[in-house]
Amino acid sequence: MPEHDALVLSFSHLKDFAREKEALHTLRKIASLVKPIMRARGWKVGELAEFFPDQHNLLGLNVNRGQRILLRLRHAGDRNQFLPAEQVTDTMLHELSHIVHGPHDAKFHALWNQLRDEHEGLATKGYTGEGFLSDGHRLGGARRVPMHEARRLARAAAEKRQVVSAGSGQRLGGSAPRPGQDIRNVIVSAVERRNRALQGCGNTNHNEREILEISDTATKNGFRTKAEEDAANDAAIAQALWELVQEDEKAKYGGSYIPPTQQNPTGNGGGTVFDQPSDPRPNEPGESTALPGRPSGSRSNPPPVPTTTKPVVPPSLPRVPEVWACEICTLHNPATYLYCDACGTERTAESSQELFSKSTASEKRPRTVVDLTSSPVRNPSGAKKSKGASAGGPSQSYTPAPPATWQCSFCGHHMERQWWTCSTCGKMKDNSK
Repeated sequence: MPEHDALVLSFSHLKDFAREKEALHTLRKIASLVKPIMRARGWKVGELAEFFPDQHNLLGLNVNRGQRILLRLRHAGDRNQFLPAEQVTDTMLHELSHIVHGPHDAKFHALWNQLRDEHEGLATKGYTGEGFLSDGHRLGGARRVPMHEARRLARAAAEKRQVVSAGSGQRLGGSAPRPGQDIRNVIVSAVERRNRALQGCGNTNHNEREILEISDTATKNGFRTKAEEDAANDAAIAQALWELVQEDEKAKYGGSYIPPTQQNPTGNGGGTVFDQPSDPRPNEPGESTALPGRPSGSRSNPPPVPTTTKPVVPPSLPRVPEVWACEICTLHNPATYLYCDACGTERTAESSQELFSKSTASEKRPRTVVDLTSSPVRNPSGAKKSKGASAGGPSQSYTPAPPATWQCSFCGHHMERQWWTCSTCGKMKDNSK
């Protein structure tokens, strides 16, 4: 039973190279692995093609926001040897991110991290791409699997996968750490792989004309294959597994989780893009406010204050992330770092000035206007004044709630306050705030 909503319309592999059938199979496999991610966002790729450019570190290229995506499948030094499937998949996720964002800025990295987390979630649930309903999974006959049965099969596969891979600690793009291995070396290796993917992307290193020339040159010897229609049962299983991944994301991030859609492909960026804190401030504009220095639950009402002397509640300013991006490897470093933690490059004067400007802007607050010509408000009951404030004095300083997130001091990734270790590099947060 075919499904007519094809997400990758065609494939192109280099027919004059050795192991050409394996190259075509790899392209189809990579496409099937990312289809649930593409389907959730309404993305389509016109052609997924293999290329073997002369530039050795060029790993991928996105032409015209998904019209054609080019992937390097083979080692630059030996075209008969294929790159690891995990590396090619990560490059594919990188190029898919360019459908929405062009430059490698914070929005791009948030989307790329989100796609990687979703792919990891699908792999953890046991999704291996099309052909999931193979021997041992397919029901009798050729009938279409109902959605409730697809969900049952998906949960069974996820539970089996969880038992098999329990404690492995493996993530996309690398194997599990070996016993006794220095975790810092593992983190550095992960950063280096990410940097290679960034430096191997042609979209930021070439202009539009050069991208088209590379695309045409790289695929002129390619053999184009029209994509086959997806099996409806495979699509149902993939959708069921995707729903399980979304359940895990909601459980992990709580009410702040925003699922990805066609209108908002990033969602909430795997927790790296935040909404305003859910706890309202004590004094909201337009509501009755308690007298400064008096508990809000007091029954005695103070004399009315003239409208012109009512203090204006300052609006909450968005939290400015104090990070700077390395110009060499693009790693986001904390503001306290003068050198890049990955490659050791010194922070530029422009980055320092930008951090200073952001810090200055975040510290600015509207001033409270106090009318000094009016008499101070007296306490009619003669009770003691509240500690730290007088009845007619300025408002008590508001102690903000603890931040909803914390930033990893090693890799710069943002995590929710409830988590004590970074999901990217595994480093524990520096304090309990």
